[in-house]
Amino acid sequence: KQYEIAERWIAGNVVEKARQVKSYLDRNPNDAESKASLTALEESQPRRIEFEELDFNLGERWISTSIYAAFASHLFDTEVRIHFSESSDDFNINCSDKNVHIRDKYAVKSDSRTYDGIALLKHALVNTTPEITKKVTIDDREIKVRDMEAIQMANTKIDEIRTAFNDWLHSQDKEFKKQLTDQYNNTFNCFVRPKYDGSHQDFPGLDKKALGIKDLYSSQKDAVRMIKLN
Repeated sequence: KQYEIAERWIAGNVVEKARQVKSYLDRNPNDAESKASLTALEESQPRRIEFEELDFNLGERWISTSIYAAFASHLFDTEVRIHFSESSDDFNINCSDKNVHIRDKYAVKSDSRTYDGIALLKHALVNTTPEITKKVTIDDREIKVRDMEAIQMANTKIDEIRTAFNDWLHSQDKEFKKQLTDQYNNTFNCFVRPKYDGSHQDFPGLDKKALGIKDLYSSQKDAVRMIKLN
């Protein structure tokens, strides 16, 4: 029920603004001004990025943990539950049935301990590498050193998990892909920077002749408009 200038209206999260206007129009379908406002927002929205154009990285926080859990359950062929804590920015993974896929296929065994598939999945989700050590004897002294062979093997397994995640995503049905693509676009591809148009302004106190110019650059007029509005 108020007027707003275009530079402020068609800026920011235009997708969220459009959603709110649509919700308002559901209750007020005869509001012609709001329909015009909605059209302006929809026309300004960035070009939609499609599923095939996206690069998905395992552990990205915008992807639901239910998707990660479904993938892990598929990968390990057993039920896996994943919870994400925003306060600690960390994942918690639970699995009651640690089968051969977890204990052996996606596991790395070293002198110090065994990193099973669940442990390596956790590293894959937070983009880290396990610090694996082994004991060696130097001058009759036993010391711990990095087990580079085991670390490299762990990195290989983590890369396998990451690759499997992308393969699994691309094997899903169209509805799944659409929902994931919608979520990405609504989260990231929804912002528009304000466009300031200062072409309508004149500058009666500006002596253009003394400055040796015919007129200001359009970018200068736009900058003045931006300063005045903000």
